[in-house]
Amino acid sequence: MTEPSLPPISILICTRDRRAMLAQLLQDLRKQDYPAAVQIVVVEETDAPAPIAGVEYVPHPVRNLGIAHARNLALAHARHDLVVFVDDDCRIPARDWLQRLVAPLVADEHAVAAQGGVCVPSDANAIGWAESLLGFPGGGITRLRQAQGKVQETTEVSTLNAAYRKEAILRAGGLDERARLGGEDFLLARRLAEQGRLLFVPDALVWHAPRGDLRAIWRWFVRRGRAEVALVRQGLAPPGFGSWLVRASFSLKLALALALFPWLSGWPVLLLLGWHASATWRRVGWAWRDAEVPRKAVLVAPLVRLVMDLAADCGRMRAIFADKECS
Repeated sequence: MTEPSLPPISILICTRDRRAMLAQLLQDLRKQDYPAAVQIVVVEETDAPAPIAGVEYVPHPVRNLGIAHARNLALAHARHDLVVFVDDDCRIPARDWLQRLVAPLVADEHAVAAQGGVCVPSDANAIGWAESLLGFPGGGITRLRQAQGKVQETTEVSTLNAAYRKEAILRAGGLDERARLGGEDFLLARRLAEQGRLLFVPDALVWHAPRGDLRAIWRWFVRRGRAEVALVRQGLAPPGFGSWLVRASFSLKLALALALFPWLSGWPVLLLLGWHASATWRRVGWAWRDAEVPRKAVLVAPLVRLVMDLAADCGRMRAIFADKECS
């Protein structure tokens, strides 16, 4: 695919404690077949800066200011009008990834952002594949299947693999650094949607490193739960988001089922777990017949989703009762 009219671009990477992964990503980026100038900016949170050849290296001290702070710092060093954010734990399987990601944004003057597809590498374990089936991160393989290879308008753009018009981000006030625990790209997408169209470009694919371990998934979703409560407390969440958190809580449903135990024995708990497994199957069951997805991933998906739901609830409770930074 050759698009000589494609403009110069700035690729922005924020990293911390992942030098090996970063090196692999940079290797992939240097292989990209792109017809215009490409600037690569690496912003590293570190107390031991070590410049990287061939990139614009921007270190900043470890102060735990959040990814939004790092992304804004990267944006400030971008020389070009179009910018691409990609996470340091991604791999890029195709040499024309950058062209595929940017071309729909260039072709549509009303579009202000475009997210590419996200999947796990083929050698991921069953838990890693289950994460992707359940839509994490960036919609995962399920979002790719729903798109069927077509560029679509969307309301959700994740900075893990996305192109933006720099001016649109600046008009939106940059990434909100109050969202220190996460959700900054969700907030940015909502503000950008007021300026123009957001696109999902499934064929601009990256492989995202899976957690692949229930303990790692637990920690990940505890943080997500904390971030959700922080958004509500700081007045950053959209209307109705707080009530949605209550309705979505699996722990509240489980508490109700346990409260009924003296009268109905274990039936409410069994019914709740059955409903949970059935809902998960409706979401991922299509993959049972997909040759690319290991069947073990479909089988473990209900367990992985249960861990995600309980961990998110744990994070929300922690934020409500103990987290000062969520106040």
